[in-house]
Amino acid sequence: MKVNKLGFLSILALIGILGIVTEHKPFLGFLGFTYYVRYFFVTPDEMFQQNVRRAASIGFFSGVGATGLALIIRTLFPEFITSNMALASCYVVSVFCFTIALMVLEIKEQRGC
Repeated sequence: MKVNKLGFLSILALIGILGIVTEHKPFLGFLGFTYYVRYFFVTPDEMFQQNVRRAASIGFFSGVGATGLALIIRTLFPEFITSNMALASCYVVSVFCFTIALMVLEIKEQRGC
């Protein structure tokens, strides 16, 4: 049986568990990666791989757009956003868009659209 590599994103949820143990609140956002555990039980066929590629493209280009927007905001209003916040928010935007796009594509596939 072929291992679905997308499931390995769930390893990032361990950082969220570290946030529970150390009571460091920003780490708790990583618990959202537990969603990807379900992909260990999905057989990666051609349609699934195509959906992952589409979602990855959407996530990548949304991250590029968010990076550009964050740099413009950082340049125009340096007191409004820090550099670390700008880069972290771009990562969050791209992962969020990837996850939402993948969910939508999977729902479309299940409905047969």
